[in-house]
Amino acid sequence: MTKKTNKTDLRIQRTQKAIVDAFYELLDEKSFGSITVIDICDRALINRGTFYTHFEDKYQLLDKCISDVMYGLHEQVKQAHGENDLITYYNEVMALGINYLAQHRRRLRTIILKADSALVFDKVHEILTHNIVNRLSKAKPKAGMGKVPADILAEFFAGGIISLIKWWLLEEPNYTEEDLKQQLSTLAEITLCEYCA
Repeated sequence: MTKKTNKTDLRIQRTQKAIVDAFYELLDEKSFGSITVIDICDRALINRGTFYTHFEDKYQLLDKCISDVMYGLHEQVKQAHGENDLITYYNEVMALGINYLAQHRRRLRTIILKADSALVFDKVHEILTHNIVNRLSKAKPKAGMGKVPADILAEFFAGGIISLIKWWLLEEPNYTEEDLKQQLSTLAEITLCEYCA
């Protein structure tokens, strides 16, 4: 019984991978709005019934692609050591996040350019602001500091990071991953200095 379940699970995974890969290939060629379920099925070499066994429509497929990217990013960021001081912690978070984004740059660019980039950046914003508020609420501001509330600081910092990352992914400026990590580290020190020990 277990062998059959494993075979079934592998078959489901292979079919979903074929659908996702076909979807990304099509996004490289045309806009999300012009892609049909039939296009996806033809590219993935499956019938429509198989597609609808896995996804309700192309919007649910897009949600899955975005969720997969966000899950991977979240898993990477979770590896940062929570016991470190605030700046060291955020340097680790940013390094892990930038490494992950660089590894998946092509797919991220495709989603951002051809599909609904707002969904991606709204989710990243939500993760970042929650994380920052949580970390700042545990930190003690320096004497006479802490005049900027944690939620405002989180919105400001998260918005800046997202804008910078989006620019880096889409415009492909002449900054390496290491350059970006260094600049974000400097910005973290400036922005979060009120809460640094």
